[in-house]
Amino acid sequence: MTSLWHRLVSLGRSLYARIALVYLTGLLLLSAAVAWFATSQFDQLGRELQQRQEVGLADNLAGVMAPALRAGADSERARETARHIVSINPSLSLYVLDAGGRVIADYAEPTCGLGSRVAPASLEALLDDEPMLPVLADSPCSGQPGVFSVARIAYGPSETPGYLYADLNNASHTSMTAMLRTSSITRTLVAAGLLALGLSGLLGLLWFGLLTRRFSRLTSVVQRFADGEYQARIAEPRSDEIGQLGRAFNDMAGTIEAQLAALRETDRQRRELVANLSHDFRTPLTSLRGYVEQLQRREPLSDEERRVALTAIFDNAERLTRLARQLSTLARLDAYDHPLRREPFALAELAHDIAGKFQPQAERLGVTLSVDVDPALPWVDADLGLIDRALSNLIDNALIAASPEGRAWLEGEATEQGVRIRVSDDGEGIAAADLPLVTQRFYRTAASRARGEGSGLGLSIVREICERHGTTLDVDSREGKGTTVTLTLPRSRSIVTNV
Repeated sequence: MTSLWHRLVSLGRSLYARIALVYLTGLLLLSAAVAWFATSQFDQLGRELQQRQEVGLADNLAGVMAPALRAGADSERARETARHIVSINPSLSLYVLDAGGRVIADYAEPTCGLGSRVAPASLEALLDDEPMLPVLADSPCSGQPGVFSVARIAYGPSETPGYLYADLNNASHTSMTAMLRTSSITRTLVAAGLLALGLSGLLGLLWFGLLTRRFSRLTSVVQRFADGEYQARIAEPRSDEIGQLGRAFNDMAGTIEAQLAALRETDRQRRELVANLSHDFRTPLTSLRGYVEQLQRREPLSDEERRVALTAIFDNAERLTRLARQLSTLARLDAYDHPLRREPFALAELAHDIAGKFQPQAERLGVTLSVDVDPALPWVDADLGLIDRALSNLIDNALIAASPEGRAWLEGEATEQGVRIRVSDDGEGIAAADLPLVTQRFYRTAASRARGEGSGLGLSIVREICERHGTTLDVDSREGKGTTVTLTLPRSRSIVTNV
């Protein structure tokens, strides 16, 4: 019993129940309005038929009463003639009206309308050659609008003009009541109306059931998706509004599933990042600790041993600094809500400044670092800090990759697309199999891993900086021939050349 009650309550709260309630209520109200309108129009039609049949009645009666009316409208002869007519048709009420429509003779028993008025406009409307029936006028006795028949007369010795008014309200009411009670047509119409009402209600409930069933299926799929079944989709949605909703859900579900996959991939990269950072930090830190412990020994070290230890400490500290700087840049690039700080600047001047900063490192490595960038190159529009970091990474990589006593160099030139800058070295180069992968995060070539150099972040940072600027990074390398990395920056619109 409780389960049945819960089902009924659930059904009552459902969309189907609400739509069905609104529909049935509207259908009943519409049916009541139609029934009222049909009844009123049927009554109006009855009045029209009654008046159309009796429209000449007053004219005929006026001919019968004309001799009696010459003696006066309220004369005994006129009353006697009127009583004779009413005795033949008891539902009829006769009145004589003056030219203004006032009742001057009431032949009813007892009299009830003497002195009341009937609108002359209604009288003249019915007396028109082609009257628009039914023409209604207020009954002299009841004051209720009803049908009538009227004829022009002359009464009294002076033949005063007036009207003979025949009130047909009682006859019309009796006729309509009998027709509504006994007419087979009325019964047929009522039965047909009830049948149409029932069929409309049943068909409407069935249609709404089919309509809400699609909503129920959609709700079921959404619920499965909410429960973690991210592959749940609406099968073959139609082209109507519910189908459009289904397609919108499918698109949304696909987007969410892709975002979840991206989050899982991001989480995987995060774990890989932690593992790589742990290794990249542990190696130089272990080396630093070993050399520091060596310097802390009590036995004195020779000058050469001390120099070697301090040089190793400096190199490992520089490696940690470089890695920390790259991680800082990487974190800034991952903050996509942080907009680029674009500004016009001279790329040639920036290239010479960066090369100057790396000259001590080049000399320590025994590598010749040169810059072939014309100071008159057009200015570029970019984020100065990020481009500084990109060129620094490329020069650092070139110095490390250059052959002993070799060289690394920068070149710049103006193109139709902007300003192109290349960073090259004459080192061992990159194997063809590694070229598509060298710009991925933490990817290191076999040679780099063998030397224990690099973090696998340098080129990936440069690639992401280029992507944020809407340009591409090109890496061209041949084994034994060296590597050239090229990027192009857009020209500045405000400053064209550096003069």
